[in-house]
Amino acid sequence: MKKLLSLIVIGLSMIVVSGCATHEKFVQKYDGWVGKDINALIAKIGYPDSTFSLPNQNKVYVYERSRVDTIPSGPIIGYGYYGYGVVGYNYQTVTSTCKLFLETNKKGMIVKWGYRGKCLSN
Repeated sequence: MKKLLSLIVIGLSMIVVSGCATHEKFVQKYDGWVGKDINALIAKIGYPDSTFSLPNQNKVYVYERSRVDTIPSGPIIGYGYYGYGVVGYNYQTVTSTCKLFLETNKKGMIVKWGYRGKCLSN
């Protein structure tokens, strides 16, 4: 029973720690870049993965990131010296992607942004 309780505490701790990165922080971060120069953003987070031009002559900068998380998915029950009990814990690997789109005007100012996928920020 103590082992099961300790595994639950470890699992919950992992969930709490992983909860530090949130989607709300991601939105706040990039809302703050609207109206600023794209070169300042590039200096801060690096070069984009790709760019393309729109029919209105605006340019879109695309950043794509992947994230691999390991999350607990359930205890492994086995039979031991003292009978049945928890002998370990299963983990599931989950890959998620985030694609960030930043649209700039002819002067290089960020006019709007959008995203696809699971986007988180600290």
